[in-house]
Amino acid sequence: MKYITAALVLAASAMAAPSDKRESCKFGTYRCTNPNTGIEICDISGQWQLVGPCGKGEACEYLPQNNFELPFCTKTPKIAARNGRPGQSPGEKCQTPGKYDCFGPYAIQVCNTQNVLEFVGNCPTRTHCSYLNSIPYCVDSV
Repeated sequence: MKYITAALVLAASAMAAPSDKRESCKFGTYRCTNPNTGIEICDISGQWQLVGPCGKGEACEYLPQNNFELPFCTKTPKIAARNGRPGQSPGEKCQTPGKYDCFGPYAIQVCNTQNVLEFVGNCPTRTHCSYLNSIPYCVDSV
C-alpha cells in the first residue's frame, strides 16, 4: 500500500510541475509572435527574442520578400515616397537590431543582432525599394 501511495504522490507532483519546454530555433531567423502582435528573432543561443511590437492598428503577417516569407507589421498598405538617399551600407554599425532599410533604390538590408547592417537581397527586375508603413519592400516600378 505504501508503494502505491508513493507512486500516486510522484505522479501527481510530476503532473503539477511546470514544463519549461522552450522552442529552439535557427539563429538569425525571424517570425511573428503568437498572437501576431510583434516580431521575434532567433538569438545566438537558439532562443526566440522579441525584436519589437507592431504599432497601433498593425498586425504581423508573412509577406514574400526576395524568395523568402518574412514577418512584417502591416496595416492597409500605402506607398510612401522614397527618400532617394542610399543611407548606410552593409557592414556598417546600426542602432536597431531587426530593423530593415532600403539599401539604395534596388536592395534591402537589415540590422543584425550584433548591430551591423547585413545585405538581405536585391529587388527583382522592374521593381525598386520603397517604404510601406515605414517598412522597405520591393515594389513595381511604374
